[in-house]
Amino acid sequence: MKIAIVGGGVAGVFLAIRIKEGYPSFSVTIFEKNSDILKKLLVTGNGHCNYANLGSTIGKYHNDEFANNLLKQFTPQDIVQTFDRWGVHPEIVNDLVYPVSNSAASVALILKKQLHKLDVTILCEQPMLDYQKKDDQYLVVTEKGSYAFDKIVFAAGGACYPQLGTDGSIYNILEKHHYKITPLSPSLSPLKVKENTKRISGQRTKCLVSLVFQEEVVYQESGELLFKDDGLSGIVILNMSQKINMLPNKDQVKIVLNLAPNNRITNKDNYLEYVNPKIADYLVSNQLDINNLVFSFKDFYEPKVAEVSHGGVALSEVNDSLESTKEKDVYFCGEILDVDGMCGGFNLMFAFASAEKVKKSIGG
Repeated sequence: MKIAIVGGGVAGVFLAIRIKEGYPSFSVTIFEKNSDILKKLLVTGNGHCNYANLGSTIGKYHNDEFANNLLKQFTPQDIVQTFDRWGVHPEIVNDLVYPVSNSAASVALILKKQLHKLDVTILCEQPMLDYQKKDDQYLVVTEKGSYAFDKIVFAAGGACYPQLGTDGSIYNILEKHHYKITPLSPSLSPLKVKENTKRISGQRTKCLVSLVFQEEVVYQESGELLFKDDGLSGIVILNMSQKINMLPNKDQVKIVLNLAPNNRITNKDNYLEYVNPKIADYLVSNQLDINNLVFSFKDFYEPKVAEVSHGGVALSEVNDSLESTKEKDVYFCGEILDVDGMCGGFNLMFAFASAEKVKKSIGG
């Protein structure tokens, strides 16, 4: 059995290792457009690689039921145990799972060692140009030639971080083969707002952030926020972006900050007790309420600064085995699918759980 995996990111690499562990006689080849595999992994968790989360996964995903069904079959605990067996030992901080090394680079090297040990073929700088059905096999077409395989797995990521290779070009190929691609947009992204924030750009503060849609609060989270020249950032804001993507009319979206959530402050002279001088001056001079600072959503930041993308191969295009409903022996896993999660290891866990599902499906 010859398996082609299109994409050398975490989903494709995890899948390759798991296939060879389960079915040593299978031949596995990874096609990667970059000069090396796992480039995006190196920036995960600011280079520290938060690869799992032991907290609840409910409500953490776009297409939540689909993602959680896979995570019931291959749980966060299963993921941690699998990585531990490979030599990535866990350090758990408030349910967030990091490698003891605290280094994404060390995780990448350990995964590469596994690939080498299991004799996985890696063809770098060979982006797929197309694929064709020929008799009972598929031909993967690259600039350097055509290669025949029994099965193809698309694990090429989404459409963010184009500087690391995930520029969304794989979707053009899939659309030629009549796959439905749901609209793509940045997720886990800073947010541009209509109001002027340049005066407090670079300032950080802890606050309660509320996502308001059609005058109703639809999501809240507390944490540190960063003001930018034209918008807002910080983990709480990245999570807001994931929720905003799921709302139908983004013109009615507002982000409301409470910079003193445990107190009702009516005297502006007291603002300095809760925020730094620059933010206090911004609030006072603009006659803004420290407990109800309202921003109107304008747009997401560009894909090059978003951690994942929203949208992708429609889930109607795959069956429960993650095999294509259009083409036998074609599979999908990871961010290429129309699933995206919040910050905290949830997107990596979906990559691993979906790859594990494909591994079992291929092995029968």
